[in-house]
Amino acid sequence: VSPRDYGKRYVMNPQPAALLLHHREHPLHTLKPVLDKLSVKSVRAKGCDEALKILNRPNPPHVIFTDLSVTDSSWAEALRLAKKSPVPVNLVVVSDVPDLSLCKLAIECGAFDFVMVPLPEHELRSVVQRAVEDVVERRGTHARLAKTA
Repeated sequence: VSPRDYGKRYVMNPQPAALLLHHREHPLHTLKPVLDKLSVKSVRAKGCDEALKILNRPNPPHVIFTDLSVTDSSWAEALRLAKKSPVPVNLVVVSDVPDLSLCKLAIECGAFDFVMVPLPEHELRSVVQRAVEDVVERRGTHARLAKTA
């Protein structure tokens, strides 16, 4: 989608939205109830092919929470999808295993954050808030560029 088409096809989501990308219940199953409590709309995809379809819809999610591996790929492929999304979206890698080298790698590759679950609600709230605010700002810039194109 070119910046010129941005304003026609995509609108700003008034409600924060998240994509939960995982094929197994653990570790992301603990996120949905907290996201619901925070009034963050969430949708689930089991693999990157399904996630790509969601990212190309009007009003795509602001943030992707991904497991380390998904049915058809990994967090690295999910990050590639996030980077190629028609509109800005942040990716948060979720793990239930402490791995500082993987955390560092994910951040260096462009992930917005790397979190360990279970994650206290106030910490998840902070991650969601920062990720959504960042995306809203970047989408606003993207929309302004579309108007001048």
